[in-house]
Amino acid sequence: MIKCENISKKYNKTVIIRDSTFELKDNKISFLMGQNGSGKTTLIKCMMNMEEHQGNFLFNEEKITQIRDKCLVIWDDTPFYTNLSGLKNLMIFGEENKKKKQIEEIGAKFLNPDLLKNKVKNYSYGQKKKLALALVEILEPKYLIMDEISNGLDYEMIRITQDLIKKWSEKMTILLTGHQFGFYNEIIDDLFIFKNKSILPLKENFQDNESTLEDIYDNEII
Repeated sequence: MIKCENISKKYNKTVIIRDSTFELKDNKISFLMGQNGSGKTTLIKCMMNMEEHQGNFLFNEEKITQIRDKCLVIWDDTPFYTNLSGLKNLMIFGEENKKKKQIEEIGAKFLNPDLLKNKVKNYSYGQKKKLALALVEILEPKYLIMDEISNGLDYEMIRITQDLIKKWSEKMTILLTGHQFGFYNEIIDDLFIFKNKSILPLKENFQDNESTLEDIYDNEII
């Protein structure tokens, strides 16, 4: 469980997050909904201690400094070493978790082995996303955060990614953010919304509700 206690964030006098308390349950897929610029990415940066903030984040009662190696954030544009090959990137990030042959096999599930030998600077946006998904499989983090993961994926890969996220949640605590609601409607467990600068738990067991994310966004956010 990730406990988020009395979280606040300001830039100078501008309030980004106002005194928010909520919990992300173990082995659940939580989704944070909000408008562009509402502060979703800022929240993730605060959670990872990349931004100064007020309040505490506790990962099963431990601070991020104690469990950072168990966390993985997949950003909308996840940074890789662009002058190195995709495979070399996976080797660098995953060498402590998997053997070379295992990394090669996992990488080949997501990208053609010949493409993995190419430099990342020549990859398309979607290919970089697939490389990031391979990294999740290699690292197997306890806590996984994914920002706009569906962007750049074709229909077939979207379906594969949905299945992967559901499978990963059996062992991982997952937080997702994004705007392609059709992708998230089918997979999330708990819904949180960014409203009036506060983060509010809205629906648990989302799959038991008849409302779609589109309906909720129209009624709660706009």
